[in-house]
Amino acid sequence: MKPIKVYIIDNGTAEIKTLSERISNLRWNIHVETVSEDPFLGGRASESNQCFTLNKSLRVKYEGFSSLIDDLIFLVSLDDPSRPGRIVEANNSAAEKLGYSYEELQEMSFYTIAGDLDSEMKKIRADLQVKGMSTTDSFLTMKSGDKLQVEVCMKVLDLNDSIVTMVVARDTSAFRKMATELQWRKNFERVISEVSGTLKEFENIDDAIDKALKHLGELTSADRSNVFLLDYRNELVRNTHEWCKESVRSAKPFLQKIPFKEFPWWMKELQKGKVLSYVVNELPEEANREAVVLARQGIVSLVVIPIYSRQRLIGFVGLERLFGQFEWSKADIELLEVFAGLISGVIEYSRFM
Repeated sequence: MKPIKVYIIDNGTAEIKTLSERISNLRWNIHVETVSEDPFLGGRASESNQCFTLNKSLRVKYEGFSSLIDDLIFLVSLDDPSRPGRIVEANNSAAEKLGYSYEELQEMSFYTIAGDLDSEMKKIRADLQVKGMSTTDSFLTMKSGDKLQVEVCMKVLDLNDSIVTMVVARDTSAFRKMATELQWRKNFERVISEVSGTLKEFENIDDAIDKALKHLGELTSADRSNVFLLDYRNELVRNTHEWCKESVRSAKPFLQKIPFKEFPWWMKELQKGKVLSYVVNELPEEANREAVVLARQGIVSLVVIPIYSRQRLIGFVGLERLFGQFEWSKADIELLEVFAGLISGVIEYSRFM
């Protein structure tokens, strides 16, 4: 493939140098030349206009161009008779984000990393033939085996009588994460509203707390959610309320009248107002007694928030996962803290009813 010559007219800014370096770093056969004036001036009007248009498109804010280069870009020979989907060229972002070397990508077929595009090829080919381009959501398989969510735009190019398809894959994982977080926040506000409303049903406070625990557990994908209250007179902990995911066995019958001394480290940390968020097999040595009790219930990871009333620890609320390694998010903990505050208010109110 013949080299592509790109002229950049120097406007005296540092941005131009950075732009030139970024273009040069692309893996394509591109020759970049920085000039002080339009190289096509001198009566060659059509070529001059062409050069002006090119430079106008390149003289953009660095942030915008950087965003373009961050896309994964491939030149692919979809119908190569000897190797269908042969990757002719790929830029640095494609190699870096997928975890392959440039040389490895050139030995690969695009179909091997293109996720479910294979099943979409009939529609893609029709779009390319009729519209000249095709856009779809898909994923690319990284060298690690992980999936990178992308928006794929494909366009047929004729480069020196060689027909290739330019594939621009835009990483949408950050956008999807943001969309997921926004949806989570929306659900968070809905659940808090529902829990708050539920806990106002003081006619049957126990049923109200159980129902609220269900909302809490479902939003956080917990296997169990529960409330424990402290009996200081007898120095006992009691599991007063519990919600379990379908098919998960209740632990409540086995968690009644537990002596404080069974949870010495736990009680000490909660008295300090600390949030306990742990994978059970990673608990500190001083929590060995607690680890044994938790493992007996099949708990793999948990998060616990103290419940205070009048600056005194009166209990705690927790979320539990029984399967797989799991780390509780800040959003989960925030929700649990709000819930603990609501429970505290309900308990305080009920004592004066």
